[in-house]
Amino acid sequence: MVHRHRHTLPIVFLMSLILCAGQTVSAATELEQAVAQLQGLNHAFTTIAKHVTASVVTISTKQTVERPTMDGREFRFHPFNDPRFRERQQEEERDGLGSGIVMSADGYILTNHHVAGGANQITVIFNDNREFEAKLVGADSLTDVAVIKIDAKGLTPATMGNSDKLQIGEWVLAIGAPMSLRSTVTSGIISAMGRNINILRDSYAVEDFIQTDAAINPGNSGGALVNLRGELIGINTAIATPTRTFVGYGFAIPINLARKVMDDIIAYGRVRRGFLGVSLGDVDASLADAFGMDRPRGVLVVNVFSDTPAETAGLRSEDIILKVDNQEVNRPNHVQSLIARKHPDDTVSMEIRRKDKTLTLNVKLGERDNQVKHVAAAPPTPGESEHYGLTVQNITPEIASSIGLSEDVEGIIVSDIGRGPAREAGFRPGDIIYRVRQGRTEQDIRSVEDFKTT
Repeated sequence: MVHRHRHTLPIVFLMSLILCAGQTVSAATELEQAVAQLQGLNHAFTTIAKHVTASVVTISTKQTVERPTMDGREFRFHPFNDPRFRERQQEEERDGLGSGIVMSADGYILTNHHVAGGANQITVIFNDNREFEAKLVGADSLTDVAVIKIDAKGLTPATMGNSDKLQIGEWVLAIGAPMSLRSTVTSGIISAMGRNINILRDSYAVEDFIQTDAAINPGNSGGALVNLRGELIGINTAIATPTRTFVGYGFAIPINLARKVMDDIIAYGRVRRGFLGVSLGDVDASLADAFGMDRPRGVLVVNVFSDTPAETAGLRSEDIILKVDNQEVNRPNHVQSLIARKHPDDTVSMEIRRKDKTLTLNVKLGERDNQVKHVAAAPPTPGESEHYGLTVQNITPEIASSIGLSEDVEGIIVSDIGRGPAREAGFRPGDIIYRVRQGRTEQDIRSVEDFKTT
């Protein structure tokens, strides 16, 4: 018995060692697998950065702006979203910095309108320090897209992605020249889709932004937002911040929209944008219930303008647009974006909810010019006034934040330009008027009421 006990104890001890070894091997395998996954993600990031930085350029601009005058009055103003201006006796010269994306081997480059649209001189700088002078091919303020061209061959164009297939939560990289730091790469995810942040300040502007938490700062504008396949999915354009620096929210123009605008500019010298002829609104829970729908969905047709494609096709006020070309729509700016990608004379199919019925209408799109008639005048925005052919508005903290200025900025913002001397003098929506001079008399402008007295 004693002999048997002497053999049993080592056997039990050996089994314990085998179990512990199995657990150790299992833990090591899990660690190796986790590290391998991280190394795969790391390899994806480094490969994308190496590939895409060859297609992303830094854009340096200069713009000379004369101070606008009307009736002997001289106006001093901040150009839209650029407080870095220098006053001169008769004119101001602004230096600008942004980013761009090579779209063709022969030198077409995509960027933002607010980067290059008004520049007198445009210089393109590559990651390898090559520099080229560029010319403006065309720009579109309604989407904030511009196309420039350099005289070069054999460039590396960006690989195109499909922004219609993006999903919230996807990893993305932003590449550009923030704070003059060329070829900077940041990472994040797509945090939202279809954002309308009201920065383009035109009733016909198209805002359907991709939102990301990849760090975007001044100088990133016009740069690339790419997915983990290294495909271009957006044009970095704006940030939401009270400080003009990154606080977690960046916005990019979807590449499907930007590419259509670019192609139009190159082919036609302007953007040929489809036009429907309606005003749109959201569908809330009470409206959905009134229409017998199980949940809020679709986009409400608030008004149908006379002599427009919408009226011709049979659209009516209080119709609810459920689908455009078989794509479900739940935001007015999504409908606007889908229509803006079409050309005049294109036909779109619309699934409509009319009271308790669902029907399909085919709409042949037109072009906006001279289309809108009999539009009811909208009530003026609080704090808004017309003077000298300018529609101006007090700068609220929300407006200041949306255009990247501090909340204590003084002046009034131009929200619209009528025909006449204001337009001829060179004013643009988004200009901030802070002083008016008449002869030797100067008056600081802090509000609309100050402006009315000039």
